[in-house]
Order: sequence, then C-alpha cells, then structure tokens
Amino acid sequence: MYDLTIKNGTVLDGTGAEGFIADVSVKDGKIAFIGKCDCEASEVIDAAGLTVTPGFIDSHSHSDSAMLVNPDQKEKIQQGITTCIAGQCGSTPAPIGKDLAPFEIYQVDSFGLNTDVFRTMGSFLDLVRDIPQGCNIATFVGHSALRRAAMGMENREPTEKELEKMRSLLRDGMEHGAVGVSFGLIYTPSCYSKTPELIELAKVSVSYGGLVVAHIRDEGDYLIEAVEEFISIIRASGAKGVISHHKSSGKRNWGKVKTTIKMIEKASEEGLDIYCDVYPYNASHTTLHSHFIPAEYHTGGPAGIVKLLSDNDMRQKLKEINRKDQGNNYDWIQITLCTGYPEYQGLRIPEIAKLHGTDQLDAVFDMIRDSNTRCSACYFTMCEEDVETVIAFPRSMIGTDSGIAGASKVFHPRLVGTFPRALGRYSRQRGVVSLPEMVRKMTSLPAYVYNLETKGKLQVGFDADICIFDADRIIDRAEFTDCSRKADGLNYVLLNGKVVVKDAVFLGDRQGKVLLRK
Repeated sequence: MYDLTIKNGTVLDGTGAEGFIADVSVKDGKIAFIGKCDCEASEVIDAAGLTVTPGFIDSHSHSDSAMLVNPDQKEKIQQGITTCIAGQCGSTPAPIGKDLAPFEIYQVDSFGLNTDVFRTMGSFLDLVRDIPQGCNIATFVGHSALRRAAMGMENREPTEKELEKMRSLLRDGMEHGAVGVSFGLIYTPSCYSKTPELIELAKVSVSYGGLVVAHIRDEGDYLIEAVEEFISIIRASGAKGVISHHKSSGKRNWGKVKTTIKMIEKASEEGLDIYCDVYPYNASHTTLHSHFIPAEYHTGGPAGIVKLLSDNDMRQKLKEINRKDQGNNYDWIQITLCTGYPEYQGLRIPEIAKLHGTDQLDAVFDMIRDSNTRCSACYFTMCEEDVETVIAFPRSMIGTDSGIAGASKVFHPRLVGTFPRALGRYSRQRGVVSLPEMVRKMTSLPAYVYNLETKGKLQVGFDADICIFDADRIIDRAEFTDCSRKADGLNYVLLNGKVVVKDAVFLGDRQGKVLLRK
C-alpha cells in the first residue's frame, strides 16, 4: 500500500517534456510509482484537470535569516516553493566578527543578543540543521560576512593574513555543508574587494565542489563590465557560477541584457558553466542607504551613516551626487520599511516629502538617519521587455530574491507571488516560454545547478516534493499596494510526501530540512 496517490493529473516531470496523464504514488517520502496505479493508498488526491509538477526551487532566497525566528517559511511554501537556495548577495548570519556589536548586525539582531552561535558558519549550521523548516533550505556563505569577520568594514585590500582568515572561515562553512560562496558586490563591505580576492575565495568553494553566485558589481551603467568581471572569476576559478537576479536598471540601460546574455552564451560555448536567475517583476528591492549613499561613505556602519546625514555640508554634497545621477524626482521609489517613520511605509517619495514638509532628498536622508539605516524600498527601474528577455534565456532560473515577511505588512510582492506569477503571467498569458519550459526553470534546472540530486524531477526514487495546480487559473494576486494576497489556482503542495499546503494555505506541518552539501 502506498502512503498517497495523486490520480489522473497531467504530469510535467520537470525536464521540459510535454505533459502526460498519469497517477503518481508516494511511499516513505519518495516517489514510488508513476503510471496507471491500481494499488491502494492511505490517501488519494483526485487531480483530474490539474497539473502535477515537482516542487518549485527558489534559486535566489534570503530565507536563511529566518531559519530560527520564522522556520515555518510560510511565504515560500504557500507559493509552491519546496526548496530555497539561501545565503545570497554576500549576506549571511554567519560568520561575524568579534569586534562587531550585535546591534550592528541585522541578521543577528533579529535572533537576540547571544551571538556565539554565529561566530562561524559551521556553528550556525550545527544549530539549525535539526530544526524542522516549512520548506527545505540550503545556504551559501556570504562574502560580506567573511570580509566583516576578517577585517571589519575597511575599504582596502586584505592583508595575506586577513585573506587567509576569510579562506579559513569559508572552508569551515563548506565542511559543514554550505553550497558555496556568494558575493554581494554592490553592498558593503563586499564592494570594497578587488577581483583577485574574489577569485581566491571562489577557488576555495571549487575545491569542495561548491558554486559561486554573485549580485554583480553593477546592474545599470556598468552592467556589461560587471558581467565581464564575473565571467573572469568563473574562468580563473573553474567554478559553476550564477549571476543573481539578472537585470538592466535605469531607462538609459534598458536592452543591455541582450548583450550580457550573449556574453554568457559565448562563455558557455567556451566551456564555462554559467547561469542566472530572475524574478518576474519590473521593480527591484533593497535598502535605501545603499541606493542614495555611495559605498565609500559606509565604512562607519549604521552609526557612521547616521552621523554623516546629521552634517549639513555632507547632506548638500550627497544631494549634488544624487541629483547629478538621478535627477530631482523620485516617484519611482516606494518605501516598504522605515522604522523611524512607519507611517510612510507603502508611499512614494514625493508623497512622503509633502507629508514631511521637505524636499524629496531631505525626506530620504531623514528616513535613513532616523531609522538607523533600517529603511528599504521598491525601485521601479526595469522594463517588461528586459524581464521577458531574461526569463526566455534557457540558462535562467526563477527566484524570489526575498526572505520572510514576519511581522511586516508592506513588502515587495515577489515575496509571496513570484512562482504563480511566472506560471500565470509570463507562461500562460504572455507566452514567453511554454509551461513545460517554465516548470523546468523552476525544478530540474536549479536542482542540477545546485547539485540537488534527488529533487527537481517527478521520477521514481526522487523526493516526493510535489505541486498540484490549475494551469488555467494559477496566478499571483499580491500587488505593491496590497502585498500579502495569496495566489489563485495552487491546490496542493507536498513536501517529503506529506500534504503541507492546501489552496495556498500552509497547514502548519514543517516537513522541510536544512540541506547540507555532501
């Protein structure tokens, strides 16, 4: 007898092949049979008229920061994500430097003031590995965390001793099961590094069979140069590499992704193994200070930025820099987090400036200063054509680029809607890629890229992580002004053979595991 059988569904096995009508039976958390099943099962789901696929794999997640405080991972599992690839953009809870106070490290702050378990990635993974999660999760070691632990926030090249400390901390993370190293080359202190430092750390990851992923150094005016740098890191290290949330930001840069995709294709033809991921939205999301304050002014951390913005002369200098680069109107920015002025969350900057009684840049600087830099926003700087270009690229995967909402009421809707949106808007409605191909981008391709040997396919012997949805109805409902609405058309999600989501609502059974690289 099987534990569960899904009857009469249209099976898309994750490989990109066309669908076929079949039953899928599960035993002991594994797929045990695919075909016409006449055997009894303890539980039966009638999937007639529905599509049955492998569980979705979030290629770019920040859920590692929630593994202790929000292990339900509801926002992920409720959109069909059964595995997250976390620790992206160079930012991870561990390792941390002994010279840094807990309040200076956001990821640790949310876990409480006891930072001992975050001294190394190994101690962190040893803690979380036995905590059930709402979905499976694997993590990278962040380069910003490595650099901060070895040399603080200093804007210089590391000494050999400091570089060796970074190597040692990365080796510790890899030996405890991390999947590779992630670079966040637009954020401090990762942005202070030179290419040779990145190559050295990439080589450490490769020596353990790990990957290299990067939020590259620029996604706007210098996008092409940033992609060139990443390709050079992959070429020098021999790593398998992923460019994170690939895009062209700013109207003057629209269309550049056509060039960068050709660059990735050419590198692949030369034998390099390079991919990218993409979220299906035309707005990005990141901190306010990283967008408005140049990186060279970040070396003092949050306290240094607060002091900087309290100096009128420095304010005027920063205004000149921003006006020269971005103009005077910031109606393309919507605030999602502002601890100093929570009433501004969900509003655009011109509206905030009127309420605040200042010009737009002073409103921005006051928000950053009075929130101790804890401000984030959505930036509507991308175009639909570029999003579709990257989605259509055969080496692109789908990712949320998000963590967990927790108590937040305003956030980027990708946090809850990415995968239903990709299926509904970009496959069914706009026809950017076929449904089987979109499912491949969500399942077998990331499983291959991230070395998840028993995930990503509906195949006998594979893990029974399964989504069941109505391909004619599935769509995201979350919007930038109404962020938390759940998807339509997602009927069931199975994780390790158990039904954990019904009608896009998490049932509370945490069947997920922390996945450690072998």
